[in-house]
Amino acid sequence: MLLMVAATRTELEPFCASGKERPKCLTLLSGVGPVEASYSLTVLLAHLPSLPHVVVNFGLAGAYPSCGLELLDLCLAEEEVFGDFGIVYQDRVEAMSSSFAPASEFVCDPPLLASAAKALTLAGMPFRTGRFATVAGVSGTTLRAESLRDSCRAICENMEGAALARVCQGFGIPFLEFRCISNMAVNRAEQVWHINGAARRCSQAAAIIAEGLSIEF
Repeated sequence: MLLMVAATRTELEPFCASGKERPKCLTLLSGVGPVEASYSLTVLLAHLPSLPHVVVNFGLAGAYPSCGLELLDLCLAEEEVFGDFGIVYQDRVEAMSSSFAPASEFVCDPPLLASAAKALTLAGMPFRTGRFATVAGVSGTTLRAESLRDSCRAICENMEGAALARVCQGFGIPFLEFRCISNMAVNRAEQVWHINGAARRCSQAAAIIAEGLSIEF
């Protein structure tokens, strides 16, 4: 059984409305942000009669400057990191001491990542892989985006991935995440948004990946 998770109806509904029956697939509208996402997933997993074999998070992301990403590019997460969890300075975020702070970095399941990459490649959908940063507040300035890019070694930011990865770690469920670039993380007044187009492209990728994972897992 697959559990496909998206934060908003804009991201989830195109996948659900694609018309194909998926008997091995559940969906969850998690809500926006790390707290809401982790709460929603935890409540669902705690009440399901049996745990899903795989949790897949998909949706939109903002691309960091100078990472080679363009609007509507697809990205698969190799790792997730809580980007703004730590000591926040004007130009950077420093991780807290591991002696008392919880883990803030999570590796996405390598076999799932390989299967998703295979499915997208066979479907002729190009993609990038890299580290993603999960933030509680999205970047409104180029300076902040560049700081997070450098401190997290990340290519894009979102608001749920690392939180969902942490819940999956706790329940022992393999986790996969992919995103479509809806905007560039630069000064807010300069940002151009392609929300609907990115949501449609991401839902196409979600359908391809879900079909591939349903066969393999």
